[in-house]
Amino acid sequence: MLLKKLLSSQVILYNIILFFSFSLSVNYFVDLKIVNYLAYICFHLTLIYLIFYFFHFYLIFISFLYGVFFDIFLIDYISPHLISFLVFVIIFYYTKKYLLNLSSKKISVIILFLTLLMLTSQSFIAKILFDYPINFKNLLLLFTTSIIVFFPTLILFSKIDKL
Repeated sequence: MLLKKLLSSQVILYNIILFFSFSLSVNYFVDLKIVNYLAYICFHLTLIYLIFYFFHFYLIFISFLYGVFFDIFLIDYISPHLISFLVFVIIFYYTKKYLLNLSSKKISVIILFLTLLMLTSQSFIAKILFDYPINFKNLLLLFTTSIIVFFPTLILFSKIDKL
């Protein structure tokens, strides 16, 4: 039963989306910056959605790997992405029985809020630990892109869930 859930077509598709959005966001396209931003946002939304609706302990390992690789490829320090991904997975684990009782609209708002919070926390962790400058222009662009991409992404995810 557990293996069937882990190998379901939805979980496989979400992991493929994670992989491709990760690949696009770490390969920096100078002329097409928006592609990197869209992929970065898509990764965060997919990870949070996957944690909400398909939680399993393998996601801690997946979050660890992606956190380390994001940190290595994007900022050359290991911790901002790693810390934020693992903290959010662990917080969800301890609050999932309360969160899953909410309506789908409330969960959607929470997913968007967590995405914005995760982006902000990664910037502040990098600033605190490594004195990495916070680029508020990029952060604002990420926020705007998150809000614009959020609803089409949820529609895509609902289509994937119906497979």
